[in-house]
Amino acid sequence: MKLLSINLARTIWLAPLLDFNPRGIRLDKILFPFLIETYKFKKYPSLTEHLDPSKGAVFEEGEFLTNEKSYPIGINLTIYPDGFVVDTRSSTENSEAFLEDAFSKFSEIFKIPLYQSIIREKLYVSEVYVSTDKSLEILNPKLKQISEYLSQNVEKGQSFFQLGGVSFWPDQIAKTNPRSFIFERCLNTPFSENRYFSAAALPTEKHLELLDMLEDILS
Repeated sequence: MKLLSINLARTIWLAPLLDFNPRGIRLDKILFPFLIETYKFKKYPSLTEHLDPSKGAVFEEGEFLTNEKSYPIGINLTIYPDGFVVDTRSSTENSEAFLEDAFSKFSEIFKIPLYQSIIREKLYVSEVYVSTDKSLEILNPKLKQISEYLSQNVEKGQSFFQLGGVSFWPDQIAKTNPRSFIFERCLNTPFSENRYFSAAALPTEKHLELLDMLEDILS
């Protein structure tokens, strides 16, 4: 698969926020200014407003330098009572690197517990746009009969149909319900562009690895 762009690289750390603050310090009074100053967030919560726990404390349009030789990447962060969500358009690896950097610095400066002892679970969401010249109908050539029937009978044969996508769902009654894996043609895009959207509950590199596996199956 040829990667066209990354739409979302989300890393989620599940952890009780109170465990970072066993002594009951007003974390917002020190954590928020630290985040704003260190990572140059342009949009952030006011210290005087009441925060809705269900919506979280939202920090947007920040910057994070993944290493000294790189350009900064854009960062959005949301802090909930039970965890942290970071969105980039770079990779989940970089999203996670931001969290590691922020909490390592914060722990060192303000002497709060190390994040490694508090994080209970890590989750990922990856959304990408890719291109491939492989046809989904190779999964089962008999599906072409459906495409041909629709092409001949919808709007008196004026529309052309192809198999638009595949998806793999988690069990909907399972305890956890991660994002489905989907691979589908992009909306409002001609078939000739071979442009697809894909989402998965995987780190970015694992997601791209899975898409390469799918392309091999279609070959």
